[in-house]
Amino acid sequence: MLHHSPKISLLIIFYWVVSLPASAQTYYTKSKKAIKEFEQAQALLTKRQYKEGIEKLNNAIRIDNSFADAHYKLATTYQVFREDSLAYYHFERTIIAQPTVVKYALAHYYTGESYLRQGKYEQAKMHFQNYLNLKPNQANYEKEAQRLVACCNFALEALKNPLPFNPQPLNSEVNQFALQYSPVVSADGLTLIYTARKALDGANRDENIYVAEWKNNDWTNIKPISPNINTLNSEGTCTISADGKMLVFTGCENTPERRSLGKCDLYFSRKVGTEWTKPVNLGANINSPAWESQPSLSADGKKLFFVSDRAGGLGRMDIYMSTLNEKGEWTPAVNLGENINTPYDESAPFIHVSGKTLYFSSKGHIGFGGEDLYKSEWDEATQQWQKPQNLGYPINNHEDQFSIFITSDGTKAYYAVEKRKNGRLASSLLYSFDLPQTAKPKQVSNFVKGTVKDAQTNAPLEAIIELINLANNQKENSVTSDKQNGSYLIVLNQGSEYALKVAKQGYSYKSLTFNYTETQAQEMKPVEIDILLEPLKVGVTFRLNNIFFEYGKYTLQEKSKSELNELIQFMKDNPNVKGEISGHTDNIGNETANQQLSLNRAKAVFDYLTQNGIEAKRLTYKGYGSSKPDAPNDTEENRAKNRRIEFKIIE
Repeated sequence: MLHHSPKISLLIIFYWVVSLPASAQTYYTKSKKAIKEFEQAQALLTKRQYKEGIEKLNNAIRIDNSFADAHYKLATTYQVFREDSLAYYHFERTIIAQPTVVKYALAHYYTGESYLRQGKYEQAKMHFQNYLNLKPNQANYEKEAQRLVACCNFALEALKNPLPFNPQPLNSEVNQFALQYSPVVSADGLTLIYTARKALDGANRDENIYVAEWKNNDWTNIKPISPNINTLNSEGTCTISADGKMLVFTGCENTPERRSLGKCDLYFSRKVGTEWTKPVNLGANINSPAWESQPSLSADGKKLFFVSDRAGGLGRMDIYMSTLNEKGEWTPAVNLGENINTPYDESAPFIHVSGKTLYFSSKGHIGFGGEDLYKSEWDEATQQWQKPQNLGYPINNHEDQFSIFITSDGTKAYYAVEKRKNGRLASSLLYSFDLPQTAKPKQVSNFVKGTVKDAQTNAPLEAIIELINLANNQKENSVTSDKQNGSYLIVLNQGSEYALKVAKQGYSYKSLTFNYTETQAQEMKPVEIDILLEPLKVGVTFRLNNIFFEYGKYTLQEKSKSELNELIQFMKDNPNVKGEISGHTDNIGNETANQQLSLNRAKAVFDYLTQNGIEAKRLTYKGYGSSKPDAPNDTEENRAKNRRIEFKIIE
């Protein structure tokens, strides 16, 4: 649907319809009978007698079919009552009758708009250009016409280079309702959550949220998400964190059980075990007395993008963002700014699990003339979202495209296809398609998932899992394992080497290494690892997986600092612990040299810890060379396992 300049309204058109005095007019007809019918129509319209006025205008046209004044008046009258097809017909007849009259310049504009709605870009461009050539001195319309000419040029070029696009509907079990829309999928691709309405009208028209499971290569077991979430009122568009444990959804009714601050608010629920907690309003830093909806959570649940029509934005509907601080509080939402938002409507934000690509819908950026889908990449250097890129044809076309969800690996998209009948929404089905290369996120992602358990009792543990980028020693992600079943999922992005840290008070911490640098990017695959944490006691030994040395040397590499700082924090959190740092090598080379190398490496770790606040009396260090292999020295992979630094609790 096209969107006029924000300052152009039907109230202005209404004023034109009822207020132009007949005496001020020079008529483009020689028929006195036609003029008489027209002037009578003017008087009737001024008195709000629209049916009779329209009849008189039609009489004038029957007398003289080239009477431009009558065609134009009919067009603007039908426009007020949203009879678009009749309005466009009479605008075009106005042009045929009087193509160069400045006071009818808007007939060219609206005729161009009609062709744009149909995807007839050459005709649309011609009429917009004709409007501009008449120089009608209508600043708002002229600016919009220039923008729409740019849209026509963009569309004509895009049509020459169609993208591969073969959308397929999801199965009838998913698409069982009158309407289904706003799909989101967990990072592991095993859970689909979407909003649906059982009926277009009547008692079953309220929105509810449904869940589907991926089994045997298809979506199945469709069921309402939870009685804690769905009510007799509407629960609208929603989003989940990558691990499927945090849910934010839209609610639009103010009830004693679910208080709201405005027209529609955003609510939060957490999944514990298999149950969702009672929803909580996200509060005044996110919700306002206005309308908030269409949320999208970052992978770790620490950033929330959403849409609001609150005052102070760049357009009527803008995209905002809030972050979850270290205290667990949502910060005041901020507008994403003019790189994303325009004076027109922006909606349906989706932040890819990489956290680096934002997809959204816009009526204001240059595109195919209606509501199109765009993506924007995050620029680390400028700390800004880059200029949005239209997803291209035929993902976008002359119709409206509203929302999209992209899987972690960037290969597949989910979206809703709406059908309208007589201008009203008649159906909405969920589809998926393979994402063309140009529409994919710049940085794709995958995940590590599993459970965290007590190594002695096998009981599930609620532990903190952090992802550290070893290139800059920055924490990129943090999740907490489920306290009932110990499950966790954390996203890893292409292009970096990571340390994964797992910690819980009273337990030895564990670290893992994942190398997804550019040379490894094509090898990214989901990883499932169950993590066993040892309760703190004498004799417990854990490997420091992210201590790095050059081959045959004992100088600590810079990327080792993340692991070393974690060990320092572990020692501070457990002030009674004393430990032995041990160095180990493979069996390649001279054993005496290996023993000395392992000792020097252990000492390098010892020196770092003691130089950064750990008392020397709490630590010892030893070198064992190749005398205590962790695996047979028969392959390079096993030899790499044997080249290690370990920490053993000795008191």
